[in-house]
Amino acid sequence: MKNFGRNPLLALGGTLVTALWLFTSTAQAASPGAAQVKKVVGTATFTDAKGGGPIKEGDILLQGATITTGAGSYVDLDMGVNGNALRVEADSTLTLNKLDYTRAGEVIVNTELEVKKGSTVANVVNKLSKASKYEIKTPAGVAGIRGTVLRAGTTRIVCLIGTVSFVPVAGGGGQLVIKGGTGFSVGNAGVQNAPAVETTGLARTTVSLTANTVANMVSQVVQQFTAAIAAEAAKEAGKAGGEAGATAAAAEAAAVAKTVLAQLVAEVKLAAAAADPKVAAVVQQAATQLSANADAVGATAAASAAAAAVVNNGGNATQAKAAATQAAQQATADPTVAQKAANNVTTGAINQAIQAKTQGGTANVTETLVNNTQSATGTPTGGTSSTLPGTGTKTGVETKIGETTIFISPAGAGTDTATKK
Repeated sequence: MKNFGRNPLLALGGTLVTALWLFTSTAQAASPGAAQVKKVVGTATFTDAKGGGPIKEGDILLQGATITTGAGSYVDLDMGVNGNALRVEADSTLTLNKLDYTRAGEVIVNTELEVKKGSTVANVVNKLSKASKYEIKTPAGVAGIRGTVLRAGTTRIVCLIGTVSFVPVAGGGGQLVIKGGTGFSVGNAGVQNAPAVETTGLARTTVSLTANTVANMVSQVVQQFTAAIAAEAAKEAGKAGGEAGATAAAAEAAAVAKTVLAQLVAEVKLAAAAADPKVAAVVQQAATQLSANADAVGATAAASAAAAAVVNNGGNATQAKAAATQAAQQATADPTVAQKAANNVTTGAINQAIQAKTQGGTANVTETLVNNTQSATGTPTGGTSSTLPGTGTKTGVETKIGETTIFISPAGAGTDTATKK
């Protein structure tokens, strides 16, 4: 069967070739993006204007392709510059309506996906520029995201971390703001807090997706997700405020962080065990690194969660820092690890979270603090060394939130100079 819808320039002796580019600052007209299939579980097919067929790992899907998964199946895509990681979940149909980007001093992304059936999970690791557009259309409405983890289905939108601007089909076109830890369902009155079991389940799915697509980001997202979920529980535990509230928040943050971390580490190990041989080394390396640093990751997540909870409940910087220290000490038996974890939650990060709370609006206190906490592996959670997808090879270029330096695209599809792998 011919691979219709996959760029023919990538076919060399029946093998699809992925081309990797390094961005420059030179402005260009819109160039086509692409989605590389990283993982297929069960049955999945694609269709486009030229035909269709089964989806295989390594395939490149272009704008206009429609992906359909069977029961108990899913497809993980590396969207590259057009939004990092995407999972088409079981029994779902999703169309890549628009996939392109423009370089005009900054990278301006234009991504439009349409969920026609079922659901999709997106993890936009690198926050997109303000001029970029990433939309997911569903029968319920349109979700606009920039640097966000969410599940978008035909009747429900849930956000784990970040912010989603959602315009429901019903409701006169008014915009809803769905922050991390909340969701919206068709028929409900407005945005509501998402149950912990739902956010934890979404975190597990997203960690698995991240391991399969951008494995070098696993430790970072595990810390962020653990902190975000623990922060919500700690906020409730410490809602009394004051010193007693901060102490309660610290204890809850440590306890929840331990539980959530164990589940997320297990997901990464499962992904490593089931990884395709071509990328197994990268995923297994990520799993090994995470396991080796799990104590530090958990303690840092607990510290960040406790500080966020205190700020959310109206506490000051001193109380937040004290809660971070307490949570770190309760999350690990190693005093050195605890001290380093507490230090990862800087006064500057806490002050930014307090400012976010003071300003109100769409600012998310938990996200602000979690994103500005240093990672347990020594790099800020808001930035990471760029790695060529699927290779583990460092480019030597620092990637910060709001910037994307590496993308995957069909060979010859744009005007950039391609490096074949």
